Amino acid sequence: MQTTTRTLEALRPHVTPDTKYLFQVLLNATSVVEANIALDLLVKSVPEKILVRAVNLREVIKSLPPSPFTMAVDERTLMRVTGMVKDLAVFKKPTPDGYEVVVTTAGNLVLDLIVKRRDDKFFWTPVPVTSDFINPELVGHLIESDYLLQEIIDVIQAMGVVFNPTLYLSLDDWHLEYAKETMEGLGDLF
Repeated sequence: MQTTTRTLEALRPHVTPDTKYLFQVLLNATSVVEANIALDLLVKSVPEKILVRAVNLREVIKSLPPSPFTMAVDERTLMRVTGMVKDLAVFKKPTPDGYEVVVTTAGNLVLDLIVKRRDDKFFWTPVPVTSDFINPELVGHLIESDYLLQEIIDVIQAMGVVFNPTLYLSLDDWHLEYAKETMEGLGDLF
């Protein structure tokens, strides 16, 4: 919880009206080329240390499974481990800041992960999964909340789903990791 919370706290002051869209692309675009372009534009106004945290946050989001996926536990175990409660056909758990993480299942198949806040409901996985890892409307909520992303990670781990994001110490490390994919993507553009 501490690492995610500190990353989000450090990131928030740099997510301004001018940088909001670039951060959304950096954190959520499935295209490494798009993420690299956003990163290159952000380097001009955001400290490198913050951008390293942002690319690591991108890896966290990228590592969360898209729906549907199977979990390694049954529904009863999920409720016991996460503290979720069953409400009709869903399992749900509130966060301290007013969000609600909702899971729909069919046995050990997770049909979807839903984030609710007041009257708003956001499905985790965009349909189809083509240009974004998660529903783009959720990126701002993940940045704003101290609890939402960590709660989702905790639920995914409680499901027995492998969650092992690659983390980087510098932007050079991240660029090196994705150099080949970036060059191939740039080649496809031209």
